Amino acid sequence: MKTRQLGELTVSEVGMGCMAFSHGYGKIPLEQYSVEAIRNAYQHGCTLFDTAEIYSPNLVGIGERLQTDMVDLYYLHRTNGGVRIEDVAEAMGLLIEDGLIRGWGLSQVDVDVIDRAQNVTPLSAIQNIYSMVERDMEKAVIPYCMEHGIGVVPFSPIARGLLSGKITTETKFERNDDVRNWVPQLSKANIAGNQPIIDLLKEYADRKHATSAQISLAWMLHKYPNVVPIPGSKNKERIIENLDASKVELTEEEFCSLEEALNQCKVYGHRGFNR
Repeated sequence: MKTRQLGELTVSEVGMGCMAFSHGYGKIPLEQYSVEAIRNAYQHGCTLFDTAEIYSPNLVGIGERLQTDMVDLYYLHRTNGGVRIEDVAEAMGLLIEDGLIRGWGLSQVDVDVIDRAQNVTPLSAIQNIYSMVERDMEKAVIPYCMEHGIGVVPFSPIARGLLSGKITTETKFERNDDVRNWVPQLSKANIAGNQPIIDLLKEYADRKHATSAQISLAWMLHKYPNVVPIPGSKNKERIIENLDASKVELTEEEFCSLEEALNQCKVYGHRGFNR
C-alpha cells in the first residue's frame, strides 16, 4: 500500500479504527476473529491501527496490551478545560525525549488549541471527525495542518456507514450497544435527506468499478496529501474493502466533477456526539 506522513511517521495511506472490536457497534466478535481481522489488515499493507485505552478497560497498562515499550503516535483523546494544552504539549515533549513515544497528536480540537500546542511541541497528527457529510475541518484545521506539516487522521470517514450506501431508512441497528441508534445523521428522515449524496457516490462507484465507501475515501485522499483516514469495522471483508480505497484513483477531472456535485448537495443531520 502507498504511504503518507504523519509528521515524521510513515504510515499506510489508509489506516484502521479498532473501536468496533470492543464496543459501540453491537455484539463484538470473538477474540480469535478480531485478531485474525487485524492480522489480515496488516498483511494487506495497513500499518496504522488506531486504538484507545477505553477500548479495553479490563486490561491494565497500555504497554501490557500492545506488548511494546514505545507508542508510535500518542494522542490526547480529548482536551480538558482544567489542564492547559501548553502543559500537555510540554509533557508530550518529555515523553518523546525519553523515547516512550515517537510522536503525538490531539483529537477533536480547533485551530486555536492546535496552534498553542504546536508552539510548544510540534504535533504529528490531528484526529477529528471528517467525511463528505462532516466537512468543518476544511475551513481552517486542514489548511493549518498542511502549512505546518501535521497529518490529519479523520475518524468516521464513512459517516458510521452512511456513505457506504448499505444503510437505508429500513435499516435496523442492534439494540444493545450500537451508537448508531442515537446518531442524528442516521435518523430515517436524515438518511432520506442525504440520499442524493448516496446516489452520487454510487454513480462514481459504478463508473470506477469500486464501492461507494471506497469512493468516499478516495475523494479525501485525492483532495489532501496529508490525510490518512481510519475507517472502522468489525467485519474482515469490509476492513479489506476500506483499505483497498488506496487503489482507487480519481482523475483530476473526476475529482472536480465529484466535488462540484457534492457542493451542491445539502447535508441533513450531524453526527451528534463525541466518540
